[in-house]
Amino acid sequence: MVAETAGIPLSIPVDVNSYGKYSSFLPGATTLGDILADEGYNQMLMIGSASSFGGRSNYFSQHGNYDIFDLYTARKEGFIPSDYKVFWGYEDIKLFEFAKTKITELASQDEPFNFTMLTVDTHFPSGYRCEECGVTYSTQMENAIACSDRQVARFVEWIKEQDFYEDTVIVIAGDHVNMASAIEKAVGEDYERKVYFTVINSDTTRETDTDRVFTTMDIFPTTLASLGCEIEGDRLGLGTNLYSDTQTLVEIMGIDALNVEMGSSSGFYSDNILEK
Repeated sequence: MVAETAGIPLSIPVDVNSYGKYSSFLPGATTLGDILADEGYNQMLMIGSASSFGGRSNYFSQHGNYDIFDLYTARKEGFIPSDYKVFWGYEDIKLFEFAKTKITELASQDEPFNFTMLTVDTHFPSGYRCEECGVTYSTQMENAIACSDRQVARFVEWIKEQDFYEDTVIVIAGDHVNMASAIEKAVGEDYERKVYFTVINSDTTRETDTDRVFTTMDIFPTTLASLGCEIEGDRLGLGTNLYSDTQTLVEIMGIDALNVEMGSSSGFYSDNILEK
């Protein structure tokens, strides 16, 4: 999530999922949320689990002043019973319905909005099979993925039917390949697995038709470019605007060399991003 919204790796001297124990989250970083907040956007992060996990609530509240809606918010506001909990919190079929309510509220205001949501039903170890999933495939994870696919498609179609859609960009991005062993067996060792990423209703057109090789960090400037932002040099952080013809770092270096560099210590990162 940091790479997608800040164009940098989360390189910290503790286990990344323990970062929530610290009061500040990359105070020197400039993120998507920071930039949109400066432009007057109302912003919300909606997730079906506890937002404190991994420091997510710190990151989004400190970088863009996001309104956080998580498992505990849903309980507090009466969206679900006070003791409700399945899988990681509440399932995606509820998440999408809650999102429609909150997006409608945001769209009714005069300011532009950024609504970010995180689905969870396809998460490790075996996914969550909700009431709509059905049993089409042999494993629960495969059924959860197929169900999530249908739910995302319906949600996008709902957005397209709304009055605000004309001026709205939709970004759909996975955070990593699925970790379930059942998926690896289903697709086979020879299949090159990739993370899904697409932009719908972009305000920008590509400068080249060539296939791109990119990483999660490139999503940050590409998202801003899709809103019509002009980016000097086509790079922000370590990410490259994929609408441009500027090469990404992985296109220049190759993935192995880039991974080595990402694993190296950086005095600049420590002095200017971990600290402010």
